[in-house]
Amino acid sequence: MRPSGVAESPDPADAIVVRGRDPALLADAVRRLLPTTALSGRAVLLARLSPPTPASASVVHVVVDALVEAGCEVSIAGRLASRDRDRGHRSVGALAHAAGLTGRTERGRPYAVLDLADDLVPSPAPATSVLAGLPVPRAWLTADTRVVVGRAVTDLVDTYAGCLDTLLQAVPEVAGCEPADLAAEVARHPGPHLAVLDALDTSGGADGGRLPQVTETDTVVVARDPVLADVTLAGLLGVDRSSSSLVGRAVTLLGEPGGGVEGDLQPFAPVAHAHPLAVRAARRVARDTRLARVLSAATGGPDVGSVAADPVLAALRPIVTEAVRAAADPVGQAGLVALLGLAATLSAGGEAWAATMDKSKVERRVVPLGFDPADHPDADYDALPTQLAAIDAVVDRLPRSEDPDALRWCLVDGATVFEVRRIVAADFDAWVERVDVAEGISLMADYIGGRRVLVGEPSPTEAPGGSRQRQAERNLYLPQPNYLAAWGGEPIDVCKIELVERGPDRHRLLWRTVSSPNGSAAHDDGTLTFERTGDGATLVTIRGRQLFTLPPVLDAVDLPSVPELHGPLLEEAYRRFFTATFDNLEACFEGREHRIGRPPPDPSEPLLTESVRMLVDALTSRLGVGDQQREHGSPAARGGAPDPALDVHGFRHVPGPRSRPRSRDTGPAAARADGGSIDEAATS
Repeated sequence: MRPSGVAESPDPADAIVVRGRDPALLADAVRRLLPTTALSGRAVLLARLSPPTPASASVVHVVVDALVEAGCEVSIAGRLASRDRDRGHRSVGALAHAAGLTGRTERGRPYAVLDLADDLVPSPAPATSVLAGLPVPRAWLTADTRVVVGRAVTDLVDTYAGCLDTLLQAVPEVAGCEPADLAAEVARHPGPHLAVLDALDTSGGADGGRLPQVTETDTVVVARDPVLADVTLAGLLGVDRSSSSLVGRAVTLLGEPGGGVEGDLQPFAPVAHAHPLAVRAARRVARDTRLARVLSAATGGPDVGSVAADPVLAALRPIVTEAVRAAADPVGQAGLVALLGLAATLSAGGEAWAATMDKSKVERRVVPLGFDPADHPDADYDALPTQLAAIDAVVDRLPRSEDPDALRWCLVDGATVFEVRRIVAADFDAWVERVDVAEGISLMADYIGGRRVLVGEPSPTEAPGGSRQRQAERNLYLPQPNYLAAWGGEPIDVCKIELVERGPDRHRLLWRTVSSPNGSAAHDDGTLTFERTGDGATLVTIRGRQLFTLPPVLDAVDLPSVPELHGPLLEEAYRRFFTATFDNLEACFEGREHRIGRPPPDPSEPLLTESVRMLVDALTSRLGVGDQQREHGSPAARGGAPDPALDVHGFRHVPGPRSRPRSRDTGPAAARADGGSIDEAATS
């Protein structure tokens, strides 16, 4: 996963675990693993700046000194993510200053501080990437040497966080894209040349990144690959590396991080982290990015140097923080699991309602292709007509109804083999000019996102005037049938290789599923054909073989064993889906909007605090979560008159939601990170 065009160091190690706080040992490891291109030029060092647990300034400064000594002009970079803005931060410069990064190292080496949001250019990432064509920082993209410096912290959603979490700040957030997908793409396009992971003081607890519980672990990991750095951290923490969705996805998409690791790999003394049940509940909530942002902003704080939170967030903080703080304990996590469970259930209920009753409310998704088209040789694409002829053979043996548009289907090895067709009153030449068969899958019903890339150049066919084009595609649809959403059904997510055939009287798209990232489909193969009928119309035919994964509850029912129930349900589901699909194709021909859903939430949207406040109040009144906070808080929190000002204990009081005025405290005025670490050793 080393960035292309970068010469390798002759050093046999790809990662070095530096134990102790001697800056000379860290500097030596950095020099050993720096690429040979770092002998001169511009170096950009992306450091974790997010309070209350930024990377140690002393570790950052040792790396800066090593880069300057190698002949580089160094800039330290950062970017305000939504999680920083939500917590009241407004300036990268202020975050850097608060982290002790004031423009000069202890040894007097100067460096600049850059905001990576200032100068953006189109990304050169390939079409398979979510970054393709999107704006990315010019400074990061064009740097001769790119370095990421993360900090070892625990995380409520991902168990632990390190370099990949920091690397997310290298590019703007992509609405509708999972952070795990984005982190993997940034690690590859364009990835850092060096990753440094500050574990001098590991911040543990249920959510150590926001509620610091510092443990002196006296370690820094230096690696050529940010994934290898984070995998090494997982071993030191004694946790499963895949408990971080960022690391798990990166290993899946980028491959096993290779290379040798030098140094002491003995795990740290136990560092507390969130209970697995709490992590699972938090991940369910995090599927809704709006709720995830509120959870992040309401955990801990207020941070030093942040602007005052809105009154609702200030009232939420003591309740959410108390629940999160207890989530490292097998018993204490129950309150948080209940709180997050209710939030996730309501969110999932809203998604199920949208999927079945109001598809205009479904949020669209942004995903990478999910596989490398080059993994499949040209012969795999060209063999599709022969492979899918087996589906044609099965369908051709099925009896045809008097209704030419009727569904024909049967089960083969548990999969549904089918044909649906419609004659549209449109001239074939006009139809294929407006409806591109190559885009056929994205024109089908319930499509919520995907990516399609061309593979190679078009080539002629044996038929006069004919051509063929290879392409690869990933498609996401709502759960099928839609009512499965209410039973926990996952969206259909499939990766396919495809072949487009065009001739004077027939255009055809053929596809075969090669993987399903979420395991939602075993088979989703088929053809879409547009044919000239000879009477001024066009025949549209869809044939396929499908076998989708049912939610566990319904899978246990084994509907195929009850054909008198399974048959009518299947036929109704297929009629609904393909009636909507044919309607979409006709809408495309007529120039009408046909896509369902709405754009995903913009990361710059305001926090959804008011709605979450009502949810928290409902649950805390039942479970007593936060009662201790109210009991031991300020006099106003125990029933006094609300006061918008901070009291002498640093509590802010706001009106509660009940008819009798009440107020709530916000907890301590600030949660401070341990500034500690290597500063004293670096200056000695």
